[in-house]
Amino acid sequence: MSKETSNGKHTWLQRLRAEMGYAFAVERGTEDELTGEELETLDKLAERVVKMNMAVPAIMFLESVRPLNYLGSQVMLFFRPLLGIATETVNIATAPLLGFSVDVKFYNRVQEVLEKRASIEALIARIERKLEYNSSDTGDSSEESRK
Repeated sequence: MSKETSNGKHTWLQRLRAEMGYAFAVERGTEDELTGEELETLDKLAERVVKMNMAVPAIMFLESVRPLNYLGSQVMLFFRPLLGIATETVNIATAPLLGFSVDVKFYNRVQEVLEKRASIEALIARIERKLEYNSSDTGDSSEESRK
């Protein structure tokens, strides 16, 4: 009987490890896994991050939580009902102060994109690209104004 219990326990642990393995996997996906709409969503998100001058902290945060992107997307899924309830109040409060409002459809698209492993790497690349593009734009104009 002890063999059956230990075998059942061992099987249970293997099953749990297999089910949780994806959530904590650290392999990187490729951008080929993402659709055009998902890449467009990441572009919009990167543009917002750079516009708010949060590119460097965002990149540091994304690099540090890369293995947890699937769990992060599930946390976003958990808070979706609360966001739906609070959206109207939040938009009234944040729109004048921060210059943007919370878009529930965009939030849902970001949550779905973050479920894929390749999304974090693609988002970091887009933030870096937009940051370089913005710095080259400001650098060129400042050189022209000096002359």
